Amino acid sequence: MTLEEFVKRTLLEITNGVSAAQLESLVYIAPGPVENETVLEPSLVNFEVSVTVNKDAGGAITIWTVGDLKAGASSEHTNRVSFGVPVYFQAPTARNPKHFSLKEKQGDR
Repeated sequence: MTLEEFVKRTLLEITNGVSAAQLESLVYIAPGPVENETVLEPSLVNFEVSVTVNKDAGGAITIWTVGDLKAGASSEHTNRVSFGVPVYFQAPTARNPKHFSLKEKQGDR
C-alpha cells in the first residue's frame, strides 16, 4: 500500500466512522453548535509512519505492516515521518443528513 492510500483510507475510515456514529447516536457527537455557539475547532489526526525506500521499487514510498517486516522486508534504512491532518468533525456537510438538518435549524433562528 502506498503512503497516499494509507492516509486516504485512514482519514476516510475515521471520518466516515464519526459520521455513522452521529447518525446512530442518541447524544451529540461533534454537533457544531454547542449552547447556541458554533464550534468549529479542528481535531488533529496524527500519523507516524516508518518509511523504507527501495531502489528496486523506483523510490516509491510503500507502507509495510509489522508482519511484512518480520517476513523479510529490510528495515535497515528506515526513516520516520510524523505529521498531523486537521479534521473538522463539527463542520456541517451536505453529505451528512444530520449535519444538513442542523444547518437548516440554525438558519431558522
